[in-house]
Amino acid sequence: MNRVGWKNLFNINKILKVLVASDVIIFSGWGLMSPVFAVFVTEQIPGATLVTVGIAEAIYLATKSILQIPIGMKIDETEGEKIDFWLAFLGSILSAIAILLYILAKSPLHIYLIEFLFGVAGAISYPAWMGLFSRNIEEGRESFLWGMHSTTTELSWAVTAVLGGFVAEKFGFGSLFLTAGTIALLGSLVLFVVYREIATE
Repeated sequence: MNRVGWKNLFNINKILKVLVASDVIIFSGWGLMSPVFAVFVTEQIPGATLVTVGIAEAIYLATKSILQIPIGMKIDETEGEKIDFWLAFLGSILSAIAILLYILAKSPLHIYLIEFLFGVAGAISYPAWMGLFSRNIEEGRESFLWGMHSTTTELSWAVTAVLGGFVAEKFGFGSLFLTAGTIALLGSLVLFVVYREIATE
């Protein structure tokens, strides 16, 4: 087993660093939206209620849950890690586009369609990202590395959740979604830092 002292605690390989950094940035974008999404839907979308918010969340979760198993199976059947990379990238890009589409939303149907796109994006990116991370994880440090990912992404989400309400109040929901979508897009592009290493696997 690989036992590492405290001074080398964060000495991890490049692919894992980039995967975590990408998620931290993407989660920061999502965090901006999290505290105000229900307010946006109920106050800015004509005819929408809290029931609309619940249905939207259900559409996202159901879509992601149903699609990610067959997508994950297909990934496992494909040799190499290129497919993992491209699906992780594609799903991340789609999620950024979904955030930006909220700017154009004018009805509950629009919200439902965007949440469906979010579900597709999650179903594509989640198993692919998990596969990449799992295959590059360092033996003997599995618990620490998963914990590090969870801690860094959740802390970034917490910080930007505080900022999200401020941005929406001071600059409006359009500015909020534009900022969040742009941040998520940048997080997706960060993955290309390790494309060469993954492509040669």
